[in-house]
Amino acid sequence: MRAVLIFIAVAAAAFELKAWCEGWAPDLECVPAKVRMLSATAVSNYYCRAGIEIDSMEYSQGAALDLNGDGFYDFVYIFPWMGCGLNADGCEVIFRVSNGTNGMVETEMEGYGARMSDLVKVAGRVYFRHSMFFGPFEKSAHNHWVSQMFSFETNGMVKCANADFCRKFPAVTVYYDDPKFRQIDLTSADLKKIDTDTRPKRRKSVGCFVNKGKGGE
Repeated sequence: MRAVLIFIAVAAAAFELKAWCEGWAPDLECVPAKVRMLSATAVSNYYCRAGIEIDSMEYSQGAALDLNGDGFYDFVYIFPWMGCGLNADGCEVIFRVSNGTNGMVETEMEGYGARMSDLVKVAGRVYFRHSMFFGPFEKSAHNHWVSQMFSFETNGMVKCANADFCRKFPAVTVYYDDPKFRQIDLTSADLKKIDTDTRPKRRKSVGCFVNKGKGGE
């Protein structure tokens, strides 16, 4: 019975949060980016070459699409952590983006709940919707979810693009014993922590080529 009540509370909280998120989401048309899913063999080959330190090949995914609008295919890989509890939804996301000089820039970032459906187009540009779990902030001792948008540059770099939407994205606390949500005000120290902890990190490239197949829609 207790397990049933916990399930109902979590489901109610998720419903409330989804409804609330629709209120702060940017008032722009957002459509899924068209991706070409890679085969399990292609993902496995990259997994081995790149030296991924996560034992989750069976549940990993890869996709090709034009991320930075230069007309060529770029690549996205999602490798789940496969941990227990909250970490069961954690993952490593790797982007391989053409840099305009017949090379590719590889970056990685951690996230929670990442899916290929988080690659979206807004006003013709591809963005990645990113969610990250944080502990206490300066004005709140609870745990929080932080949502952000990332974009892809013609030089292959991945950068935070919240400013493109002319509004701040929220840090949210959900109280599961009383299904409500609360957005908190972030201090400059909080914002610095978010920037530091979610900044994409460069990886050593495992290849110096660009797939010349057209990646545009």
